[in-house]
Amino acid sequence: MESSSFLKAEIISITRLNEHVKLFLLKPSEPLPYLSGQFIIIDFENLNHIYNTRSYSISDLRSDQLIEICVVLKPDGAATPQLFSKKEGDFLKISNAQGRFILPEPFTENPICFICTGTGVAPFRTMIKDLLFNKNFKNKIDLFFGGRNQTDLLFKDEFETLSQTYPNFQYYPCLSREKWDHLQGYVHEHYLTHYKHKPEAIFYICGWSKMLKETRDHLKELGYTRKEIKIELYD
Repeated sequence: MESSSFLKAEIISITRLNEHVKLFLLKPSEPLPYLSGQFIIIDFENLNHIYNTRSYSISDLRSDQLIEICVVLKPDGAATPQLFSKKEGDFLKISNAQGRFILPEPFTENPICFICTGTGVAPFRTMIKDLLFNKNFKNKIDLFFGGRNQTDLLFKDEFETLSQTYPNFQYYPCLSREKWDHLQGYVHEHYLTHYKHKPEAIFYICGWSKMLKETRDHLKELGYTRKEIKIELYD
């Protein structure tokens, strides 16, 4: 590891997913192992803020030693406008992979339900691929993904393909503002319908603080305990 516990990473490619979200593919100066669900920290060095670092979930499971992050622009933020101004070939200072928002340890074959909005889907993308590709997980996997319109549904085609390929993976996208032929309304009403009889499951929730609190409260009302509910905040 290079000085100050950070290493250089070159921006290999930048892909715009919608008006406010970009994928950054990074090549660290040395191998950077990670577990699905973990994040890296970027040191911006000169932010106009009390802290110069920000955390971003690793958003894909890769075998080429590259690291992908999925970032939503906060126009009034200190960090993301700077990150969005970067170009391919520029360098960032990143940390080793960190975080305990990972698949169960010790590993369990209990059904797993992922609930998210927006870029909160990023760690779930790695976890779901890890379960299906590497762990040969055969039990039920649900992904409830809420958005306002279809452009908010990041990686939609990929999740649809996975759900068609793996019968145990079910993808439930729902929209609160755009009319379409699938699930309508807020994400809460849909996972509550599926889990109202409290079947055995482990829940992973990622999103804004208000969404996290509401989801956790709903699940507790159904009878699920803290041990069955894992959360990751990205405010």
